Amino acid sequence: MRRILKWLGIGVATIAAVALVAVLYLFVASQRIIARTYPIPPSSFDAPSDSTSVRKGARLATIYGCNNCHGQDMAGTVLFDEPGIARISAPNLTAIVKDYTDGELERLVRRGVKRDGTSTWIMPSQMFAHLTDADLGAIIAYVRSVPQRAGVARETSIRPLGRIGILTGQFKPVATEIPAAPLRTDADNSDPLAHGKYLVMTACTECHGANLEGSDFLQAPNLLAAAAYTNDDFFRLMRTGVGIGNRNLGLMTEVAAARFAAFTDDEVAAVRTYLDAFARQGGTSLP
Repeated sequence: MRRILKWLGIGVATIAAVALVAVLYLFVASQRIIARTYPIPPSSFDAPSDSTSVRKGARLATIYGCNNCHGQDMAGTVLFDEPGIARISAPNLTAIVKDYTDGELERLVRRGVKRDGTSTWIMPSQMFAHLTDADLGAIIAYVRSVPQRAGVARETSIRPLGRIGILTGQFKPVATEIPAAPLRTDADNSDPLAHGKYLVMTACTECHGANLEGSDFLQAPNLLAAAAYTNDDFFRLMRTGVGIGNRNLGLMTEVAAARFAAFTDDEVAAVRTYLDAFARQGGTSLP
């Protein structure tokens, strides 16, 4: 009996030791990825500060979701908080922008790299990398114009399941997802096709993917689905989020009502022009 208890104790101790080693490895290996810095120097980007740019930036901040994540007053929100996975805030921009140069903000938005050189984890820089200098400059001008106030502090707390996700490649630092070559696309307003592509790349790829193929995780369809909409139905979708047959489309309904309602009629028409061409190409993005 003593021998059985002895070997049982050894077995339990061995399991406990293996579990401890596994936990230590999980923490150390994932922390190395979390703490990694990216040697991307800030640019010489120079944002405007005139009132026209600020007004333009306020509308763009709505379209591109800055107000959704950071709050209507830019004072921040708790963006993600799931037990065992992570707690991540979209921080108080009215407080942190004063610590950033325009070049550092440009790198943060387009490259996903924070002032300390580490990566963001949720901000859709893959999408914002397409923004023109003029549009990005206007957004920065608007954010800098918002009066400072108390709000949500910066927080990125990755919990055990989130750390497993990091090690298995399911949860990646945003900075690793941005190609080295610039992604900015043609925003020529005089060409509906080029303008539509720009708007789609900078407003739709966050949910529908870089190739517009959709996302099962977000339940966002391939944007070939837009071909099923008449012009009237499409305008209603983009203005109210109501789908064909008066359907509530979940995330799309929320995003359209909160963000895309700020598109002008010409912008909605340009988006439709590009998506029609996308459908004619069989779901292949146009150059």
